[in-house]
Amino acid sequence: MPDPKEVSKLVQKTVSEVFDSHVDGLKQEVIRRVTESLEPLLEELSRSAKPVKKEEVAAGGAPTDLLYAAVGSVYDASGQADILKAMLDGAAQFTSRAALFVVKAGNLTSWQARGFSNDLKGVNISGSSGLAGRALQDKEPVSAAAAEFDQDFITAQGNPFDGNATVHPLVVRDKVAAVLYTDGGTEPHGQSDQSAVRVLVRSASSWLEILALRKGGGAAVAEASAPEPVAQAAAASIPVPVAVPEPPPPPPPKAAADATADLSPEDQEVHKKAKRFAKLLVDEIKLYNQAKVTEGRQNKDLYQRLKEDIDKSRNTYEKRYGSTAAASAGYFNAEVIRILADNDESNLGEGFK
Repeated sequence: MPDPKEVSKLVQKTVSEVFDSHVDGLKQEVIRRVTESLEPLLEELSRSAKPVKKEEVAAGGAPTDLLYAAVGSVYDASGQADILKAMLDGAAQFTSRAALFVVKAGNLTSWQARGFSNDLKGVNISGSSGLAGRALQDKEPVSAAAAEFDQDFITAQGNPFDGNATVHPLVVRDKVAAVLYTDGGTEPHGQSDQSAVRVLVRSASSWLEILALRKGGGAAVAEASAPEPVAQAAAASIPVPVAVPEPPPPPPPKAAADATADLSPEDQEVHKKAKRFAKLLVDEIKLYNQAKVTEGRQNKDLYQRLKEDIDKSRNTYEKRYGSTAAASAGYFNAEVIRILADNDESNLGEGFK
């Protein structure tokens, strides 16, 4: 009779391999669903954003560009701690102060913060009442006077210039694993774009759920530096949609790395944003044309099948980065070859250049 322990190990190994083989496709599906569900917030962000200079748009400095880059950083993270740090770093671009509190036994314990002048290490706040209590109960962002979050906390850190704060719950598999406190800071006219922050929190929540699937076939394994409750809340499994996995990126050639190593920090950032934007555009082509991608690879005529989409996206890319430091880097074509052609340029057929 088979050993139950050995059978359990075999099942876990098999399930884990299946999840790993689908995780990239699942990632794209979640990005699509999160973006669709938050489209009104993205539109609100675009409408409410302050006008930006032409050169800032060209360099990817518009508010929506910053948001897409921040969301991309969240999905690029491969561990719980990195996901949360990316979310905090992204939030810091849209709100003057942000602090992440982990939920433990119904109370809040500080983890990391951005924009506060005083140390938040070891800060504990009751989660049974006030803004925190409402966020835990409703599982939705709540806004009110900052003093309603915790009077001692506000006294120690300073009241926001407008007196208001927003608490965003980080919901992982229908459980609040952490909350993100945000406000406009103590200086007059500090920024506090809660629509953008909400997009980032929702993105982090969805990617944490996928991370749970990648770890041991659905059982989340907490990293030493990551908050344990996040792993516990993410442990429940979620359905895996059928999707075509994205090919893993090849290791960057040494010459490519050296090409930007000598550039100024500003130009390096432009290259980074251009590459990310190219990937975003090509990911979208693949997401909505999976049947054509499969047929095009088989018949080696991808470009003819997707010419309209590829050319339209290339024009969009060129309008944004064609006159920047990244103009000659060829990031868009490289992503087309990598993502659509599965790293085989011959799959694109005639006409692609």
